[in-house]
Amino acid sequence: MSQMSNLNNSSSSNDRDSIKPYPDEEALGDYGNGNGNVSEHGNGLGRKTSNLLDPDNDLIRTVSNYTLANIISGEAAEKTYSDEKLIDEGKLPPPPPPKYGIFAPENRSLMKSFLLKYIVVIIAFWTFILSVWSIYWGSMYHRENRLINLGILVNVETDISLPVSQAMYLSTIDPSISTSLSWHFNSNLTEDEIIQLVHDQKYWGAIYVTSNNVSNQLINAFNNGENLNTSNFVKSYYETGRDPNTMGSIVEPTLYRFQSVFLKYLQSVSYPSILNNLSTNQFANLQNTNLLSSYPIIEYTNGRPTTLITIAPLQVGLIYIIIITFFDVMWTTPLYGAIASKIYPMHYIILRMVISQISYLFISLAFTTLNAAFQINMNQTWKGGFGVFWMISYLTMSAVGGANQNVSLILFSTFPPLMGFWMLFFVIINISATFSPIPLCPDFYRFTYAMPIKNAYELLKVVLFDTARLTMGRDFGILIAWGAANLILLPFCILFFANRMKSKMIKETKKQIQLEKEGKKV
Repeated sequence: MSQMSNLNNSSSSNDRDSIKPYPDEEALGDYGNGNGNVSEHGNGLGRKTSNLLDPDNDLIRTVSNYTLANIISGEAAEKTYSDEKLIDEGKLPPPPPPKYGIFAPENRSLMKSFLLKYIVVIIAFWTFILSVWSIYWGSMYHRENRLINLGILVNVETDISLPVSQAMYLSTIDPSISTSLSWHFNSNLTEDEIIQLVHDQKYWGAIYVTSNNVSNQLINAFNNGENLNTSNFVKSYYETGRDPNTMGSIVEPTLYRFQSVFLKYLQSVSYPSILNNLSTNQFANLQNTNLLSSYPIIEYTNGRPTTLITIAPLQVGLIYIIIITFFDVMWTTPLYGAIASKIYPMHYIILRMVISQISYLFISLAFTTLNAAFQINMNQTWKGGFGVFWMISYLTMSAVGGANQNVSLILFSTFPPLMGFWMLFFVIINISATFSPIPLCPDFYRFTYAMPIKNAYELLKVVLFDTARLTMGRDFGILIAWGAANLILLPFCILFFANRMKSKMIKETKKQIQLEKEGKKV
């Protein structure tokens, strides 16, 4: 008591040279400048020692006193303010609370509580991984059993028993490719009709005879002992731009593998059947022709080729759009907070609605400019492809960014750690059945048709590869609907956030007041 009295007398007389921060100044050290005075920048958080392993070292105590949780809750700011205020008044802040080892008896109940909460965290991660990540894994589960959902048009001659058409048919039922895709037969279609059917995405590709009499030409050449150019008898058409991943990994390899199977049946079935019907003289005449060494080779045409650089905006770029819009939420939050108390509430809400759209407009312009800088051709479909690409990017950012903004307001005011889960969940449900075709996924994944990234993906393929425009109206409509819904919901989310945080603050304040009252009674 006498020591405290001396300290108070010393501070009241402003004789701070005599102040010692703790009873044993020599053992504990002092604040600030080393002569017993309280430094202007002292923090009162511990004694000054040069040993970093000492738990009472200022720097080490700072690590445990200024944690992310303390900073977010405001506890660290409140403690720093009260300490600095006391120092500014020439008083010493209270000594820091005692600390103990992890296994000390004093921390037994604390560690028990910590472990229980930690177990809850691990269970939450297990639940999230098994429930949300399984959405992505599920899109690929038993995908090989659904390859038959990808149809290939096989256009043969009217009489399928003719040599060339027969070899084409036998190839489709060969075990090596029969289940790789599904094969749909037709005849009497012109080449333009076949190409249009594939372009309109009725089929994933086509293999077809170029005329209805290619087999007759082949038979006549054998009968007459004449040379014959068979290079244009059979053709194949496909468009990689429809789905670069699926076409490159499934459809295109199968179409090219068809050539070797087709050749096998020409050599083992079709040509022998023709030779069996030849006379001895006709067979002898074949020695001076190319017929025995020349077989119809399929001519492949990729109507909408892709380049490797276009994979960047179509896949990873779309994922980055989701993430960058979340960054926009984090960066603009302090800006909104700085002006919220200075303007009318309705003006504040309207400002947030307008500014968010302006942000998406400029961020999407940066995204579009990036693609132009890497010489990605945006004029494949329209001369003003840059502008179309920009507007699609803007609508996409408005759709996903608005959702991120609204959900962040709800989660930050209820349980902030869920925000990270939301981000990953939103990415997963958007891409699971986007970069691989929905027909290869279980029926559950048809919800992807309503996801913004799926519709943006389809629109960007139209811009970059001039693919079918059959669903453009629906794709634009869904993106606009997402953006409009987000704008409509934003004021309600702002009100929810404000009222939720107000309720939390009032509850915490009442709790603090009650604790202070109980402390005074004691």
